Order: sequence, then C-alpha cells, then structure tokens
Amino acid sequence: MEQIGRKIVRLESIDSTNNYTANLIKSGDLDHGTVIMAVEQTGGRGQMGAEWLVKPGENLTISVFLDGVNLSVANQFSLTRLTSLSIIDFLAKINIPAVIKWPNDVFVGGKKIAGILIENNLSGSTIKKSVIGIGLNVNQVEFGELNATSVFLETNLHRSIDEILFSFIRCFNERLTQGLMSQTLENEYLENLFLLNIKCQFEDKDGVFEGVILGLDPIGQLKIQKSDKVMSYSLKEIRFLS
Repeated sequence: MEQIGRKIVRLESIDSTNNYTANLIKSGDLDHGTVIMAVEQTGGRGQMGAEWLVKPGENLTISVFLDGVNLSVANQFSLTRLTSLSIIDFLAKINIPAVIKWPNDVFVGGKKIAGILIENNLSGSTIKKSVIGIGLNVNQVEFGELNATSVFLETNLHRSIDEILFSFIRCFNERLTQGLMSQTLENEYLENLFLLNIKCQFEDKDGVFEGVILGLDPIGQLKIQKSDKVMSYSLKEIRFLS
C-alpha cells in the first residue's frame, strides 16, 4: 500500500475529523493517504460512542484515509495493530515507554495518552476504505477526572504539533511497509499488550472475576483465562477493573 501524508488538510475547527473524512469519501474527493488534521475538534468520538474532548491547539487530532485496503473483515484488527504500534514507535523515539491497552488505547504509566477509532467501508466481506482517527495528548496538562497524561507531562517539554505529526507519519509509513498481515505486527502488538499474563480483575455479563489475559484470538478478541476456561471477548463484553 502507498504511504500516507503526501497531502495534509488542516482545519481550524471541526466536529470530528473522522466525520469530515467520511463526508469527503462520499463526495469522491479524497486521495489515498490524505491526513485530515484539526486544531479544534468539538465532537470527537471514542470507542462505543464515548465523547473525546481535547483542548484546542494542544493535541494531535487527525484522521488518516486509506484507500484500496482490500482486507477481509475477519482480519480488520490488523489495522488496529498497525496504528497502535505506530504510536508506540513514535513515543519510543522521544523516550516515552508506552503499552497498548486492548484494543486500541495507548497508556503510559497507567494513564491514557492516545486513542484510536477506526471506521471501515465495506464491499461484501472486504474492507475497501478505512478512516483511522487518532487522538494523541501532546501539550495538555489538565484532564479533569480523566485518567490521562500527555507528552508534555511525561517529558516536561513543549512540542510543536507539526513536529509530532510528521514524526508520527514517518512511524506509520515504516509500519505500513511491513504489510497489514505481517506476523511482526501480530507479535509486537502482543509484546506491548498491557497486563498480558498478569492476574487482574475484570467484569463480564456474569459479574466480577479474576482472570489472566493470554492474548488475542484470530479476529482480535481478547482471550482471558477465567477459572478453568479460556474465554474470548469483544469490546462490549468485558470491562477492566484493575
């Protein structure tokens, strides 16, 4: 797949970069690899419709458009692996060790520093186009009651949002050259998975239990050892309590 970032669209204020990108796709006026960047995002969304608000001008809020993805729906988690690891790679370059909290949040020291929302256009059971929304906390220092951190809080250095953007694009393109179905992506996602092989508390439809994350099943669901069973959970079926 061709690299991203040859075209960057900068917006002062928009409800959601993913919404804006989706509308451009509908009009047929968008090239593969275009990055939509917003200074202010007034209606950002997280997983399961959660609101994700950031202070204007202090964070990286972008959407990346991928065309010609040609990926089976069964393999869609590959996009999550690639994007999560691109963020991990970028943070490593500025000496911030991070981990991936399944499925697609990036944590530093137990606090969220980045999140991802991927929305796909399908033809039958094949993903043709993808919009990858990314929010990375850069210079923001106050998050209210949210359990969050930022690049500034971790390094005590104020950084240019443009500098962050271009560095992330390079990391994303390096991962893209490995291919969406690369075994390396699968292996390194697991190596960076938060709480892997550690006993902790979860909650499912049956209540609270102690379990151990073993990894992922073939479609990216979380595999947890629960008593004498190995269970696979989708995002809406499990909650982390520790």
